[in-house]
Amino acid sequence: MKDIEFLKEITSIQGTSGDEDAVRDYLRAQYEGVADEIVTDGMGSLMARHGSEGPRILAVGHMDEVGFMVRRVTDDGFVKFSRCGFFFITGVLSQHFTIKTEKGPVDALCALGPGTPFDKYPDMDDLCLDIGCSSREEAEALGVQVGDFIEPKPIFARFGPEKKHLVNKAWDNRIGCAVALKTMQAVKASGHPNIFLGGGSVQEEVGTRGARTLGYMARPDIAFSIDIATVDDMPGGRGEGSKLGKGPELCYMDSHTISQRKLVRFVIGVAKECGIPYQTAIMKHGGTDAGEFQNVLAGAPSMLINVPCRYAHTPTSMIHYDDYVNTVRLMTEVVKRLDQAAVDEIRRY
Repeated sequence: MKDIEFLKEITSIQGTSGDEDAVRDYLRAQYEGVADEIVTDGMGSLMARHGSEGPRILAVGHMDEVGFMVRRVTDDGFVKFSRCGFFFITGVLSQHFTIKTEKGPVDALCALGPGTPFDKYPDMDDLCLDIGCSSREEAEALGVQVGDFIEPKPIFARFGPEKKHLVNKAWDNRIGCAVALKTMQAVKASGHPNIFLGGGSVQEEVGTRGARTLGYMARPDIAFSIDIATVDDMPGGRGEGSKLGKGPELCYMDSHTISQRKLVRFVIGVAKECGIPYQTAIMKHGGTDAGEFQNVLAGAPSMLINVPCRYAHTPTSMIHYDDYVNTVRLMTEVVKRLDQAAVDEIRRY
């Protein structure tokens, strides 16, 4: 499991929606020496290019994770906060966070005192962060102010008999960024009949905003959004969707996208040809960057490929290492086969 340290690094970077700078810097450094060109757009999305001839194939994840922003500081020194993206309230309670201030990081704990009702989950407006201050003046002296980003502390861990169940914040969606990077490294080594575009978008968790500008910068002939699939394969789950350790999920539809059917069939054919395990599903809730990529210019056949993930949008989400490996394998083999003839056939209506 050679990539474990890399996966720990990329998920431990703090970068909620609108605060992706550190993630972008990390990815830029990783792509240097691999990509022929690395560019950014006006919103901060990053695109790396390898190859100069053939159809343009885009495959990216989004750099941002769900987090929070300081809404106000109370007279007694506690911090009220608002969501940046949908962070499950069950993942907020009694967790450790970092407030990123202009004076430096400030440690914070989600306050959950004896006055909190024990028979129901509190509303977000009922919660606050304890930073060890007893007045607004003390909090402001630390640098805490309205608009500061609040992000969960990383807690990377490996579970299970083979240590292949990996836990950390931000699998959604640093794992998509990781897959795109490793795919470019692989196709550079093996060769590919196209222009391959990897990288990462910004602000997906607050409305797939960065994907729109990234899509126009990329001008793809074929586009893939690499994201996570929220699974419920544990006791009490509905038994729908994908399972950890059984391969990447090929998604037919989410709330923003119906994956182009010929592209789906092409990807399934590659998976079968190469003996790569895969799962198929429909996302009943939520949209992804694919919904923006498909609308670029005159339109691009687009598809969503997911890495299964438990407990998404919490600080303790979990993936399976084999799903990551097989997603990289699948994307690599797909990109290697998307020559001009294959792309023309997919785009023929």
